[in-house]
Amino acid sequence: MKKLIFIIIDGMGDRPVKELNGLTPLEYASTPTMDYLSRRGINGVVTIINEEIAPETESGVLALFGYDPLKYNKGRGPIEAYGMGIDFCEGELAFRSNFVTLEGNRIVDVRAGRIDTQHAKRLTSFLEKTLKLETMNVEMRIVTTLKYRSVLIFHPKRGRLSSNVSNTHPGYEKVSAYLEIPRPLKGEKILRECRPLDNTREARITADLVNEFTRKSHKLLETHPINKKRRKEGLSVANGIVVRGPGTSLPRLDNFVGKNKKWLCIADTPAERGIAKLLGMELCEDLPEPECDRELNTYAQIEHAVMLDMEVRLKRLLEAMENYDCLYIHIKGPDPLGHRGMGREKARMIECIDEYFFKPLLEELDLNNVVLSVTSDHCTACDAHTHTSDPVPLLISGGGVDGDMVKRFGERYCRHGRLGNIHATDLMRLLMHTLKDG
Repeated sequence: MKKLIFIIIDGMGDRPVKELNGLTPLEYASTPTMDYLSRRGINGVVTIINEEIAPETESGVLALFGYDPLKYNKGRGPIEAYGMGIDFCEGELAFRSNFVTLEGNRIVDVRAGRIDTQHAKRLTSFLEKTLKLETMNVEMRIVTTLKYRSVLIFHPKRGRLSSNVSNTHPGYEKVSAYLEIPRPLKGEKILRECRPLDNTREARITADLVNEFTRKSHKLLETHPINKKRRKEGLSVANGIVVRGPGTSLPRLDNFVGKNKKWLCIADTPAERGIAKLLGMELCEDLPEPECDRELNTYAQIEHAVMLDMEVRLKRLLEAMENYDCLYIHIKGPDPLGHRGMGREKARMIECIDEYFFKPLLEELDLNNVVLSVTSDHCTACDAHTHTSDPVPLLISGGGVDGDMVKRFGERYCRHGRLGNIHATDLMRLLMHTLKDG
């Protein structure tokens, strides 16, 4: 029986970059192994949602596994809570939250210097024990996930809360009850007030509750010993918290097209892990924190981080091959560099992923018995410093798949592949068909 390795490279897709001679970072990068897979496989590009809406990671992953995020996305907060193993209950309100550095109402660092996870845990624990909310009688939980990221959950003792409120994070705009799109953060970043998005009492109270949390958390964090120490060391302080992606329920993903296969998910962040759990996948536990989640500025830093990350994740993947029908691996790295507009560095990141993941992977695989698919969850455009709706490249190789005329893996090359431009929600059904028929 053929196996599937489904690889999503976070934010790999991009637009042409002027400093890269008009090529995208993927086109500019030297990727001999992914090019080889393209040559012997079929290629195309994938529209994640549509031409107007830029996807976030959870929307991209939902779509690539066959679920229209306009219908199934119920907010990032509950998905991340579920991915963290938090016992999230229907009716609670969960947000994706993260530390920021505030000066007045200006956000001078939207990731608080990528504060390390242990210090972030001490700060969230401090807030849980210390912060008292008066707008409504709620139990508050705030759980650190990875570095500056966290999940904020309100459990109302009486009454109900609403997810139909705005984000306080300036980088994400809600376009429907649950779906949000990223906004460029090139200029001055202002802390936003949470606003009700309808005229219900629940939405008004929820907005007031969030704003109370924002004010009080800032006051408490401002004088915390961790932040006093960070100031003395010249580091960005974690003296504020912004929220986005509110939701009161989890999406129901019972009709997964791959549900009759045994899946393993190798992923780092709770959004990907939460969706994998909802799809019935087992999770690879005890992964070390990704080195590629650090602030990487030089080629040497990038290569070292990718080498460490890929070594352990490749080892886990190969160890699991015998026991699973399908393996989903989500590779971090290119996305933050796209957000920072660092085209050359993003290209180097992709080169290192090719060298330290794909090259040794192919040395261990019999491609006659394995279908290997590579794509991205969204385009993170260097020129926009954010996610965009541009289609992302796709290859499907091995397992008896007949090749097309594509010679290299990249956006403009894949566009001419046999698959053309497909919608993300059609991909998983195609992969299951490929496993069956070759």
